[in-house]
Amino acid sequence: MIKWGTTFGSHDGALAVFVDDELVFASDAERWSRKKNDPIIPGRLIEFAENKWGVPETVYFYEDLNLKEKRRKFAGQKPLDDLNFKYPVIYCNHHESHARYGYYTSPFIDCTVLVIDAIGEWNTMTQWKVKDGDFTLIEKWDYPKSLGLFYSAMTQAAGWKPNEEEYILMGASAVTQNYNIHDYQYIKSMWDNNKSFHQGIDLEGLTDEFEIAAIAQDIYEEEFQKIIDKIDDENLVFVGGCALNVSANRFLTKFNTFIPCNPGDGGSAIGCALNHKIESSAYLGYDIFGNYPVTEIIKELKKNEIVGVAKGKAEFGPRALGNRSLLADPSVLDMKDKVNKVKGREEFRPFAPMILKEDSDKYFEKGISSPYMNTVRKAKIDTWHKYPCIVHLDGTSRVQEVTEEPHRTLLEEWKKETGCSMLLNTSLNIKGEPIVNTEQDAKNFELKTGITVL
Repeated sequence: MIKWGTTFGSHDGALAVFVDDELVFASDAERWSRKKNDPIIPGRLIEFAENKWGVPETVYFYEDLNLKEKRRKFAGQKPLDDLNFKYPVIYCNHHESHARYGYYTSPFIDCTVLVIDAIGEWNTMTQWKVKDGDFTLIEKWDYPKSLGLFYSAMTQAAGWKPNEEEYILMGASAVTQNYNIHDYQYIKSMWDNNKSFHQGIDLEGLTDEFEIAAIAQDIYEEEFQKIIDKIDDENLVFVGGCALNVSANRFLTKFNTFIPCNPGDGGSAIGCALNHKIESSAYLGYDIFGNYPVTEIIKELKKNEIVGVAKGKAEFGPRALGNRSLLADPSVLDMKDKVNKVKGREEFRPFAPMILKEDSDKYFEKGISSPYMNTVRKAKIDTWHKYPCIVHLDGTSRVQEVTEEPHRTLLEEWKKETGCSMLLNTSLNIKGEPIVNTEQDAKNFELKTGITVL
């Protein structure tokens, strides 16, 4: 039996394919259309899935459009456009799709699942107690109260694109902490008085994007800590778009924490069609066949310090985790400037290290498990001095802890060559474009940047 899970129509379109309940493929729509955060599943992706696995017998959709339409009417929004899809779809519930994706890919049997995002149909935050696969809703927030909508409104107020560039706001929040306390109090009072942030926020007179970013992050973290302080459980699964706020995720150390590779809406393409435990993996997308080029990567790094890698199955979600990555030697002191020039990014944006899990404590302070770059850890002083390109302005690094092949062998061999068990790892794309997907995309990146892609 072939079944699909889908997300489309709002943002972060995605398609997941199951064959006899085995997840065989999941990919974000943008990788195929080459349109950043594309909400529509393109024909190329649909045809690829049909040709490789066959026509689906059942197609699930990650939310309930009938319920969503009622909320939109309540909010004064125009009716939804007709969201046609090639096949009939079965509606699911937005927050349940998030929760199922997180739980069924987690290592836990019993846990709390926390979902925080901008908005589902009505829910903006839900907590679920799960015991042996039985979900019980224990707390929820409903529209218009929403941390996700607040953060998106602040993203827009700072001059970035909401529902897309919140990660830039998060990075910018570290540039300054010396903001005007009256500006903070003004914005915080809006949150405390239950202002709806759905239509944006007017911050006339407050024009410094870095001050806005710092205030937004501080308020988000304060409210986030209030939520997690009330959770009395040993095991926590965290999903929803807000789970991508890796800076705030540093507060989750009191739990055994699991955050899947694609916790935003894209991951719900898996969750809406999933009802049993599966192994967690980020490598679910388009496969560029061939042996992972460990020797060639190290040779190119030693020669030119930077190399692109496009090999194996593409990662599902927003993080490049070694198969569609731009890798660099982190010991080169001006490497941050070099990679920013290649990618065309703002200079304040951070870069991440991929590191052997067993060595992470040598370079960074304690933190939650981070196989998918899902949190930051404080860099130790020596790390900051020797490898400044992978340390953000606030002294933290968004760590990818590596345990599995072939990236384990790559880091082991790099360690033998250099004494260092980590590499700078960023996504194989330039600013404004989706991450490389196919062989042709890799060639295009190579032509545009002059960087060798293996």
